[in-house]
Amino acid sequence: MNNWNHIRPSNFEWEYFEDKHGRETSKVRKLITGEQYIWEASLRPGYLAESHWHPYDIVQIFLEGEFTAEGEGSFYPGDVRWVKAGHSSIEGAGSDGSRFYLIALGGDIPLMWDDIYEAPTDLLKQLKERGNPVGSANVNKITPELFHDPHNRPTQPVKNICNESPWIIETTFAPDYTADEHWHKNNTLYFIMDGEMEFGKEEPLYKTGDIRVVNGGYSYGPEKPGKEGVTFILISNGGPVDLNWSDIDKPPI
Repeated sequence: MNNWNHIRPSNFEWEYFEDKHGRETSKVRKLITGEQYIWEASLRPGYLAESHWHPYDIVQIFLEGEFTAEGEGSFYPGDVRWVKAGHSSIEGAGSDGSRFYLIALGGDIPLMWDDIYEAPTDLLKQLKERGNPVGSANVNKITPELFHDPHNRPTQPVKNICNESPWIIETTFAPDYTADEHWHKNNTLYFIMDGEMEFGKEEPLYKTGDIRVVNGGYSYGPEKPGKEGVTFILISNGGPVDLNWSDIDKPPI
């Protein structure tokens, strides 16, 4: 079993998300399951999903069209939204529909309709203790800052999208930058938004639109961007984004 997965969404077929209650849903590509579920979702123009909740934290990376969430407003390409487990919302699509990556950090992505499923008391208690149940950011409006490395090795600028659970950043690698072999403590998800990236000789070349999932503790590298550089969104599933150089800190795997 690989410690990494290379995902090219175009290789997956669209299917309708099946709701056992017969309610209208949307088309999805089911890209990966396990400790994190990643789907690509496509909502028809004017689609509306009545109030519902999910049992795990959700992250959405918007790719096309307009997505709406009651009380929050509209979301477009360049926006990232996160919803904590147990929070209920009414969601829909604008006149051109909406396409986005839908990521569940912990397990499946069921639609738990509020009028059918009551969120567990323990989950609602945790939700209350975790502060704001929803958040969002437009990546283009975030000022980049240098990623701090305690060993003072060269890094690249990052945009901190969310620095609590869930932990999300965007970073851009210049064409001449290389990150030597390293590992992360938590399962890490890469969404290649623009450009190309190598993650080591064992893995294929990742291109715009590709997704990479790597297990926490697995050492890989070097990371080398393509000739035009690379921009990617990174999600750390379970803890803050970290960087551990394999020649300094021995990898667990």
